[in-house]
Amino acid sequence: MIDIHSFQASTDGLFRQISMNAMEPGGHQPEGSLLMTTAGLVAAVVLGYAAWRRFKAGNQGRGHSGSTTVPREISAILDQAQLKRSRMDVSFHPIATSRQTISCTLHELAPSGVTLEMPLGVNPSESWIGKLMACYFRVPREHKAPYFYTFVSAVNAVRKQGDIHYLTLDIPAKVELGQKRRHLRLELPSRDIKDFRVWPAAEDGTFHFEPDPQKWPAPLAVYSREDTAALRVLDLSGGGIKLAFDPARYDGLDDFVVKHPVLFMRLELEPLEGMVIPPYFLAARLRTKAQDFDNNQLMLGYEFVECCSSDGAETIDWIKIEPEHGIDELVTWVFKRHLELYREREIV
Repeated sequence: MIDIHSFQASTDGLFRQISMNAMEPGGHQPEGSLLMTTAGLVAAVVLGYAAWRRFKAGNQGRGHSGSTTVPREISAILDQAQLKRSRMDVSFHPIATSRQTISCTLHELAPSGVTLEMPLGVNPSESWIGKLMACYFRVPREHKAPYFYTFVSAVNAVRKQGDIHYLTLDIPAKVELGQKRRHLRLELPSRDIKDFRVWPAAEDGTFHFEPDPQKWPAPLAVYSREDTAALRVLDLSGGGIKLAFDPARYDGLDDFVVKHPVLFMRLELEPLEGMVIPPYFLAARLRTKAQDFDNNQLMLGYEFVECCSSDGAETIDWIKIEPEHGIDELVTWVFKRHLELYREREIV
């Protein structure tokens, strides 16, 4: 990230030099001073714009987009956790002050809160009421990796029934995605993709990507909703994409992959309720390669390394993507779509 203090010092020095030149005896004539001042202002504007672009790129994806505060979405996630008998691991918040994590059972969901059944030997007292608890849980999926979630909520009640103790937490105001991987990977229905196409990346020899799409070679593949056998999008995240190619449709595919570890992509997704995501040009680098012998497909996993929203400009202003953060709008879209599919019970 650009050093703002260094930038300010350099512009201050520039203006001081301009002032000194203008005031020097026998220095520039008034016309020369005006010219120097104008040049200095132009230089400052250019530097300021560069600082802004670097700052924008550096902060891309740092929003809290892997979370939801919508009550119906929170209820859908907790309903699935109860349906799947998910274990709830709770500890006092912040966790640094906690001596242990307690593994509980999700006993009941009600407007009054989330009631957890304590394991034998854990006896919460009235002193727990009002304290914050951090709760971690996962929702398993058949033959698929589970989804991990976390929330923080206050204790509003404790009770005992027989030998069992129960703890009730307020309905959380926010549930966050807490997956072990950096980004949620979503298996997209084909109807979610409006347009997707890939090109072999054109570089200038110094790993600078060609900004003019008119100079790119012909597309390697174009996605079709009607014919997904040739090219399929297996999953999508804010940081990458996994594709499946049919080698029979692409002659010399293995050699092509070896020679072209970077692809250009254009991705356009369907809008969601309350969110329209712009089409994106992407530069993506190959990270994983596997052969699906059962379906005779070559599966390739790519990490997004640079991007630019497709806003109709003639050239592309590539912006580097920080792997930890991904593309902010895409991270948000994937998470919101995940919740929509959750409610539709298409992915559980």
